[in-house]
Amino acid sequence: MFYVIGPLAFDTIIYCKHFPERNTATPVTGLYQVCGGAAGNTAAVLSAFGQKVSLISMVGEDFAGSEYETSLRNSDVDTAHIRTVKGAFTSRAYMPVDTHGNLESFFYWGATAAFRNLLVPRIKPTGKDIIHIATGDPKFNKRLVSAQHGAVISFDPGYDVPLYSKDDLEFILKRSTLAFMNEHEADVILSKTGHKSAKDLLRYGPRAVIVTHGPKGSVVYTQKEKISVNAYTPAKCVDPTGAGDSYRAGFLAAYSKGMSLRECAQVGSATASFVIEEVGGQTAIPTWEKALERAKGL
Repeated sequence: MFYVIGPLAFDTIIYCKHFPERNTATPVTGLYQVCGGAAGNTAAVLSAFGQKVSLISMVGEDFAGSEYETSLRNSDVDTAHIRTVKGAFTSRAYMPVDTHGNLESFFYWGATAAFRNLLVPRIKPTGKDIIHIATGDPKFNKRLVSAQHGAVISFDPGYDVPLYSKDDLEFILKRSTLAFMNEHEADVILSKTGHKSAKDLLRYGPRAVIVTHGPKGSVVYTQKEKISVNAYTPAKCVDPTGAGDSYRAGFLAAYSKGMSLRECAQVGSATASFVIEEVGGQTAIPTWEKALERAKGL
């Protein structure tokens, strides 16, 4: 069983030729409203890969009966631990993308802000289960990992990394098996913890630290080796939204099957290469078999 913790969000993806300068406007060339949020994206891919998934998240009153709720239920994702916050909207992300593939994100926390005061759900993971923290509130995430013993902890602070203090990061890293971050998030984490290299984060105890570098691929650091894996090419990048989440889901699905860390990274890269071919983080999810086939070329 996978327990995926973090936000669900209604994503609005905006295409434009270039980002506007301050106090100016720029024409919008495309507008899409899709299901998103780091936890939702990750859970959707894991479920498509045949994994049992339970989501721990917060939503607003607008979530009930929505296309997103229907999609999760149709995907057999367990929603028993999704809590509704009265009087609140479900989180929303507004993401402009320019012609060079650069992405900005404006995130409205909405119901996700209630994570700070949420009691840790009564889950009883075993050593075979994986708890994946997909961004979210640092204080809740600390309480969560404190209450779990024996399960594999996968930590991805994501774009919420600025909210984490040095103590928050060190506390969770010491209890994590896997730590994920992109190159920009790695810079923030290293600055806050006072380290020079992502490999230094292994000192806290993770089995592996995984850093993604977009089209340049990814690097897996362990105590014994540095594993570099290329991004899948040629991959037509229509929309980068959800690429990191799908990489993590592919990696974790392979990890749960006992595959090597190199193979995990290859499956992660292959999975992400499908998702970026269409708009939205849950629109072009491949089958497990298709991800494996594409991973062979890495």
